[in-house]
Amino acid sequence: MKPLLLSDIGEREVIRKLISEYPSKSYIGPGDDCGAVEIGDRLLLFTTDIKTGSTHFPNGLTDFDKGWSVAAANLSDIAAMGGMPVGFLVAYGLPQDTPFSVLHDIQAGVNACLSEHSTLFIGADTKENKCLTITGTSFGFVDKREVLMRKGSKSGDIVCITGTLGGAMLGLKSLRENIGIKAAEERFRRPTPKIGEGRILARSGSVTSCIDISDGLSSSLYELMRASGIGFEIDASKVPIHESLFELDMSDKERLEIALHSGEEYELLFTVSPDGIESLREIFKFELKGELQVAGRTIEERKILIKNASGKTILKDRGYEHFK
Repeated sequence: MKPLLLSDIGEREVIRKLISEYPSKSYIGPGDDCGAVEIGDRLLLFTTDIKTGSTHFPNGLTDFDKGWSVAAANLSDIAAMGGMPVGFLVAYGLPQDTPFSVLHDIQAGVNACLSEHSTLFIGADTKENKCLTITGTSFGFVDKREVLMRKGSKSGDIVCITGTLGGAMLGLKSLRENIGIKAAEERFRRPTPKIGEGRILARSGSVTSCIDISDGLSSSLYELMRASGIGFEIDASKVPIHESLFELDMSDKERLEIALHSGEEYELLFTVSPDGIESLREIFKFELKGELQVAGRTIEERKILIKNASGKTILKDRGYEHFK
């Protein structure tokens, strides 16, 4: 009998199979943006993320950028739970012939991102490896009453996003093809974990579910659907599109497709109870000097729909997935 290969099922099914066979007894186990254990009235959040040279680091990305992106990806998971990051560990797999200056610059990028978000660098490990591999681990705290999770949304909730989408995918394309769209490249090179936004959402008491958009809006919606058991209806005209996508000659449909499926964005996708949306709008205006991006609503049917002038169709999960 042919063995089941990771390429047959993809990253998300791999995780689900492992979780079902090896369940956790922690307060929050595998399957959310972070795991957590109880410490009094607070939760200690844990997350880890791995990036490899062949998959995550295109030509044009500096070593400093590589370190920054690993730290940002981990801090974004803490943000998605409404937490404040406290510390960060990193492990490096490196070829023997790697110049020390490369490792030095990667670590400088890690530390710069951590410093930007008031997070302590705790320690590191190094080992030989055939290709550059960087694993980050971050931890932080959140009040048990405030923690945000992927499950919890109800039919009729409002679907919101903390910012615009699509810039990271265009930035990757621009770096690979040397197009020179600087705003998009910067979006990909130096992602910003939405820690302040996550804290606002957690304190509001009106956010019912949350996830960070690391693999694309479409994939993130499917993750929320699996967690809460309800569906989503997204208004195509309200999907917030990054300004850089208007620098290229493309149709509105092409811009929308990029915004729907662009990974490495690290904006927060969340649902809000209808009676809390106006209060949250005011908080975003006052504390962030920005607009709350409303993109749709939740529905009872367990499906993901996108609505435009022509009607409603199924939004396919076309975000990035490892092993496939």
